[in-house]
Amino acid sequence: MKPELFLHDLRFALRSLARAKGLTVTVALTLALGIGANAAIFSVVRGRAAAASPSNRDEDRLIYIRQSAQGSAPKTLRSQCRKSRICASASNR
Repeated sequence: MKPELFLHDLRFALRSLARAKGLTVTVALTLALGIGANAAIFSVVRGRAAAASPSNRDEDRLIYIRQSAQGSAPKTLRSQCRKSRICASASNR
């Protein structure tokens, strides 16, 4: 996409929003309420799930498992995996 076309479209969109102020306010409030409600509900559900989980006593023992194609893992993940006995035993399968 050419930058000139993008800027032209952006200017057009801003002019259209400036003409329809009621619509602009309605859209902005709807987005704000939707994002806020989503964040609030997610926080409550996550808090309840974390409180109900008995495994939280051993949070330092949790691991991150990621499946990827051979050789495509980031260097940091590969270096962490070399240090881990779990990754070593999984790669021998």
